[in-house]
Amino acid sequence: MSWRSLEPFDTDVVAPYKLGDGRRGALLIHGFGGSPPELRGLGEHLAARGWRAHGLVVPGHGLRPIDLHRTRWEDWAAGVQRAFDELAAECESVVVAGQSMGGALALHLAATEMRVRAVAALATPLWLPGFLVHFLPVFKRVVKWHTPSSEVDLWDEAAVTELHSYGVRSMSSINELRRLVGAVRDELAQVRAPVLVLHGARDRLIAPACAVEIAQRLVSSEEVDLH
Repeated sequence: MSWRSLEPFDTDVVAPYKLGDGRRGALLIHGFGGSPPELRGLGEHLAARGWRAHGLVVPGHGLRPIDLHRTRWEDWAAGVQRAFDELAAECESVVVAGQSMGGALALHLAATEMRVRAVAALATPLWLPGFLVHFLPVFKRVVKWHTPSSEVDLWDEAAVTELHSYGVRSMSSINELRRLVGAVRDELAQVRAPVLVLHGARDRLIAPACAVEIAQRLVSSEEVDLH
């Protein structure tokens, strides 16, 4: 399968997963247009060390681009909350890790859900690249779809095979991502849980400076570890 797909995904490949049976839980949240396999390797690593790791499908994802188009960022956040509630019912404590959009959703959850024990934000955006992003509310009325670059800047080529992402994304959905990161930027001061912020210094899609700003805005967090 191509790492980006215009067709419906193989539901077995992009299905949510539940790994391990420990009393500590880890909720793993994939990126924008992506699917659970992105963080399955992390889930397997944690499960082998006594964690219960759940990887959800964020609403609108793992299906068809049109399904993402029909959702708003509040729908994504509600799906994350439901998955957290399910995992919290089975565990003594739950941490949340998210990649890219998933990192923003993890931080949003931590800002609004006091049961989150810790957060790992991986390559998390606080803004979207390009000056034209500010005109998305207008562009989405004129241009419906955007085709992302086929180039992937992951150093580990094997990791590319774990990506199953939409080949097109609606401008409306990209605008929802813009709205999400804007909301999270304003919420970061509410996060009290410890936060691990990780970002590749050579990331060409999400500016590494986002990680620095996230760390600076986490003024109420018990501990902030930036790498």
